[in-house]
Amino acid sequence: MSGERTVGTACVIGGSFAGLLVARVLADHVGRVVVLERDDRDHGPLPRPSVPQGRHGHFLQPAGLDLLEGWFPGLTASAVALGAELASPGRHQLYADGVPVDFPDVTMLIASRPFLEHQIYRRVRALPNVEFRRARAGGLRFRGDAVDGVALRPVEDGGGEHPEQVLAADVVVDATGRNSPLFRWLGQAGFPVPAVLRHPVNIGYTTALFARRHTAGGPGVVCALDQFVTSEPSRVGGDRPAGAAVYAVEGNLWQLVVMAYGRDRRQVTIDELRALAAALPEVFREAARGRPVGEIARYFYRAGVYRPVVDAASFPTGLLAVGDSVASFDPIRGQGMYSVARQASIIAEFMAGGGNLATGSRDCIQARDAVVGELWAETEGALDLG
Repeated sequence: MSGERTVGTACVIGGSFAGLLVARVLADHVGRVVVLERDDRDHGPLPRPSVPQGRHGHFLQPAGLDLLEGWFPGLTASAVALGAELASPGRHQLYADGVPVDFPDVTMLIASRPFLEHQIYRRVRALPNVEFRRARAGGLRFRGDAVDGVALRPVEDGGGEHPEQVLAADVVVDATGRNSPLFRWLGQAGFPVPAVLRHPVNIGYTTALFARRHTAGGPGVVCALDQFVTSEPSRVGGDRPAGAAVYAVEGNLWQLVVMAYGRDRRQVTIDELRALAAALPEVFREAARGRPVGEIARYFYRAGVYRPVVDAASFPTGLLAVGDSVASFDPIRGQGMYSVARQASIIAEFMAGGGNLATGSRDCIQARDAVVGELWAETEGALDLG
């Protein structure tokens, strides 16, 4: 940790990927950081009920990985030692309708989202001025036009909750995700509520894990994405596939993901996944030949959502939102995790430059929306395959 402590207490609501990164950068400049997380995080890298999309494939763009390595030196090497894969040039492939297309000469870290989150969680939890509380946030407290604290209820194993408490805080960061209650809380307190922009997506994800059959020397290609742009390979239960991805993840497993525009919660079978993989490049066929591990996971994503703060002067000071609470993107474009890392870096840069987040949060919000707005514009300009 480094830097002058310009804020006494900061509260981060939500301990997922976004909340963890923000807690890390706050720790350099805040006397005390309290992370409110309703899920039990101490049982290892397991999928969490509050992150249903966490069981599906994710990847972190190289610029995002560079940021993580800066905040957590040695993270990449440690993750690889525990089973993650480094997708260096030649070990990742991009296809369009089964035909290889150019991919930048970059290196990516390949692992499941629960695995990556757990590696970050362990490091953030070890910081001396960061405290995790298992609790559910129920609202915000304000003093004039500044946030003043968070109403919370501690959560017990089995779902029990204690009476409401109030945590006093100079800064509050909402990282609760796409179903964030933040803007409802703002309206209840009499503050203007930012407009919501939506980008229809309507894409269903089906993900299955397969044991890797060959381990000597590891696989050649460790991640691949095939986007179906002009052709229509075998339909999955009548839905039109948008693409397929495969990742060599920890535990000596392949993670095979099929993305299809169409119906919600379609019960796709292992045989259907294998039939689709049989029409794809070899890395997909190889993954689907393995022994299925666990149950198939399904997730349906209706729309990308962006909540820009057009009038920052009307937004409470000391209050920010990050991650999917601000913007969630079409998952097929792989912008979500990079966007989160970039938003955390904006907060870090603001405080490192002498900014006081409790009083200057509106400037930080404007810098955040400049970056997120660019990503959102890219998404709206993307080809609609649905």
